[in-house]
Amino acid sequence: MQQDVIRKAELATRLRAALHHGEFALLHQPVVCLEDGRITSVCAQARWRSSQGVLFTPAEFLRVAEDSEKTAELGRWVLEEAIEQAAERHATGLPVPVAVRLSARRLLDRSLPLGSIEALLTRHGLPSGALVVELADTDPRVPLDELERRLAVLKRLGVRVALDGFGGGVAAITALRRLPVDVLKLDRSLVDGVVESARLYKITSGLLRIASDLGMQSVAVGVDLPEQAAALRAMGCTHGQGMAFSGPLDEYRLRRALAAGHYPVPHGTAEPVLTGGGPGVYSTGVTAVLKAGTALRSHNETPVPPT
Repeated sequence: MQQDVIRKAELATRLRAALHHGEFALLHQPVVCLEDGRITSVCAQARWRSSQGVLFTPAEFLRVAEDSEKTAELGRWVLEEAIEQAAERHATGLPVPVAVRLSARRLLDRSLPLGSIEALLTRHGLPSGALVVELADTDPRVPLDELERRLAVLKRLGVRVALDGFGGGVAAITALRRLPVDVLKLDRSLVDGVVESARLYKITSGLLRIASDLGMQSVAVGVDLPEQAAALRAMGCTHGQGMAFSGPLDEYRLRRALAAGHYPVPHGTAEPVLTGGGPGVYSTGVTAVLKAGTALRSHNETPVPPT
């Protein structure tokens, strides 16, 4: 316990200088259309490689940022860097929208006035429709009235809104009912077991029907296996994000991927087929999945920077 406290304090101290010394880098993970494999957007993700060469995961440094009150500064850097890089890609003929994760509390923070987002878009010449704000949490303590108002302002600008982690908690249902959302991002916990559990298959199918009935785009996060991509596509999920297609990419690899335009997508059967593994275990077009799996893996990119 004491070692964890000491480590967190050390990281907090180093984090204070990391942004100013250029130790953070922005990677982007493609979001792929499950119908034809097109890359339809990219998700910005920060990475921190310290001056000592240690690579910290977002889970580590974001927790430290929260504890050391550096969330606002880090969030501003990610937002501006993502908009600037997206604008540069647009200028070179790669007009793919970029998604930036912001917590509900961050969106309500007066240190991030909505006018500053509009100003960033104008300064870098990025069309507002090319920015997607991903609501990263739905803390029930957050005042939904004010959050709804702020998201409505962003939507009037043309910015799209995604609800991240859908299906991972009760609060997300309330947020869906109240907030102006364009995209539903399925929680990773739903994707992890979707090819093993018929029960989870039915739950996920139901959530995807909600998204379809509301006219929303659906994105499954953590699609790491070809069979998951096939199952989700068969269930009506429109988009996938995960290692089955690509990990987070640096700018060079991202531009190569965008120039190529698409990834192969396996096709599975529309209904689960129970196997001899017992109740709750099923197969979704296994033959088709396995044939496509090799192609998927051969097109996959290695996350950057390397460890």
